[in-house]
Amino acid sequence: MDKKNLISEKNPLSHKEARFEDHGHSAWLYLTKPNSPVVAADCWIYNHIKAPKESEIAQFRTSSPPAVATYAHSHAEFTPLQSDIFEFKWSPDGRSVALLINGIPFGFIPPGVQRGYSKHLTKAGPWGHKWDEKLYLLLFNESGWSESIPGFF
Repeated sequence: MDKKNLISEKNPLSHKEARFEDHGHSAWLYLTKPNSPVVAADCWIYNHIKAPKESEIAQFRTSSPPAVATYAHSHAEFTPLQSDIFEFKWSPDGRSVALLINGIPFGFIPPGVQRGYSKHLTKAGPWGHKWDEKLYLLLFNESGWSESIPGFF
């Protein structure tokens, strides 16, 4: 299926653009390099379909495939409603972005990584990292954001 760009937004501080795209079988959050359309990092958000087996992933000839059953949570299959509200939440410095659906964070991309953190992953792998609540709270100013996060600056 053709990808559908649901929302996009450029941060005025970092000049990075966040894009949330639906690829028909899965949905992904992307973060670009500053002042560029080139994607620097991505974050798998959910599958529209039941998570395939690893042996079935080759049928999805795309750079944004659905997460397989060995990595995806059993609740990773999600079909948004027309009434669902999708929005971005930026870190204070504009270098990190999260995708919220109806005010609930589903995934985020911190600085310095190629794959983000998703609530629907059960372990780290090719689709990204398992959710890290402490890092999310720290990056998005929900528990006293700091300019000094080891390994990120």
